[in-house]
Amino acid sequence: MGTKFANLHIKAIEPRDLEEALQELSNKAGTILATEDQDDVVNIIDRYVYRGTKQNIRSTKVSYYINQGMKWTSVLNDQFSWGTVEEVGQLFSHLVRKPIMTIGFFDEDIFELTLFEEGDIRAKKYFCEEWAKKEYDLDSELIDHKYIEETLELNQIELNKLLEISNPEKAIKELSRMLKFNLWMHSEWISNDEEIKQEYIKKDFEIL
Repeated sequence: MGTKFANLHIKAIEPRDLEEALQELSNKAGTILATEDQDDVVNIIDRYVYRGTKQNIRSTKVSYYINQGMKWTSVLNDQFSWGTVEEVGQLFSHLVRKPIMTIGFFDEDIFELTLFEEGDIRAKKYFCEEWAKKEYDLDSELIDHKYIEETLELNQIELNKLLEISNPEKAIKELSRMLKFNLWMHSEWISNDEEIKQEYIKKDFEIL
């Protein structure tokens, strides 16, 4: 089995606005984010739209690990994974009026970068080989060069260089270098690394 991780990032948000949005996210998606026991897993967006029941929640709180950077705030959760963090990101983009970026990395085969704003996917890119796109039956990409450049604050040369990379690990490390913060991160790794632990603050939100 290869490396798997996922994380979420919000651009330039005030701490108070972030906490209010995370509380609302916890209220709407707590059944998914609070516990690994997911007997009634449903689509997160469906739960948001239809206000799914909370009867199977095994915990009353959701825990996040937050790194409040200058341009981007990183948010980690134990339940984030490739295939689910994108749904969380789309839901979260309904709750904050800021660009949301999700990172999903699966088995050294795929690195998925997605940008959301106001509930819409504004850009999506799979960094992988052609065989992986076919084997995983990946959806179509959405490459809006201008939006990506403005949101990630990259110039055209940097973006073109990034988009040419097909190796997932190389691509995520290059994007980390360009953005000047670490995207190779999962909440489960924090407790084992004292240096990383100093960068993140754990915040718990009761599910209301």
